[in-house]
Amino acid sequence: MRMPLHSVRLPENIVRSSGSSGLRRAGSFLTMFALQIAWLLPLMVVARAEDGKAIGGPSHAAVMPGDVRRIVFLGDSITQAGDYLIDIECWLLANGADVEVLNLGLASETASDLTPEENEPHLKRHGFGHPFLSERLDRVMAATKPDWLFACYGMNDCTSLPSDETGTRRFAEAVTHLRKAALAAGVKRVVICTPPVHDGEGTADGNLARYTDWLLSKRADGWDVVDLHTPMRRSLDRRRAKDATFKYAKDGIHPGREGHWLMAREILTQFFAAEPHRILSAKNLFPANGPVIRSLVRDRMKLRFDAWMTQIGHQRPGVVGGSRVMPGPSLAEAEIKAAGITDRIQHELQNQNAPAR
Repeated sequence: MRMPLHSVRLPENIVRSSGSSGLRRAGSFLTMFALQIAWLLPLMVVARAEDGKAIGGPSHAAVMPGDVRRIVFLGDSITQAGDYLIDIECWLLANGADVEVLNLGLASETASDLTPEENEPHLKRHGFGHPFLSERLDRVMAATKPDWLFACYGMNDCTSLPSDETGTRRFAEAVTHLRKAALAAGVKRVVICTPPVHDGEGTADGNLARYTDWLLSKRADGWDVVDLHTPMRRSLDRRRAKDATFKYAKDGIHPGREGHWLMAREILTQFFAAEPHRILSAKNLFPANGPVIRSLVRDRMKLRFDAWMTQIGHQRPGVVGGSRVMPGPSLAEAEIKAAGITDRIQHELQNQNAPAR
């Protein structure tokens, strides 16, 4: 397991030694120390953007206290897809954090309650309307009792709500309700993420930019807000300057693997004050067996997703816990299987033999 940076110190027997034997012991320790620093350097606690300039963020970096045992993520299909959550959990594992990360994102979900007229296009296109977070939020909070909650909404809201300040106000009201309900339920920190970019055609990204501006303004009121939209927009513009056809999302909505890693990096940078920008992917967070560890983390997260969504229920057809799909395992069954996966993850973590390259 990786040694925390603050715990690396010269042992007293080396400090007090004199003569050549003491120097040899000190040299040996310093060699190990240098390897440790080489391993930790990509993740050191310095918040910087892709271009190396300092970026704005929460008023203070998050420190994982001992009483944080469960982090829940809410969101739409981008969150349900889960790649950026898996990356974040891998970073937590690589840094020795003993915390459960639950993915409870739901495809098609909006933070806002829509009118029947606003929901009609989705109903005609897919055979069901957008489900609303308000329908399940209280059940999620009561059942999971998260210590921290992350929420990332806006992509479905921006294509359903009016494309003006009225739509922004309704989105703001919905997110404010989400935050208040979570805090009232006992959540210690509620982190709102600005939505990813919409890199397709139309006005959707303009709506998302307005949502982002409003969310960022709430930092002044003490909100924890992680800005995904602005860094993704800047990166997208940079990439398109070289390749006009570049997209993070082939359909304009759902980022691929590269986009999810960018999202994970911004959460790690802005909220956890890490510096993972030298790391190409979550697999490289570990000196060895990174692909195996990430695959196991994904399997465990999906197992818990199926169990919790079945337990809580929702109104989105085709997703476990809703209609037209087989239910997942019970929570008890899922945790038995999850314990086995956890043992395999720990085995892999204990066999980290060399610093990451």
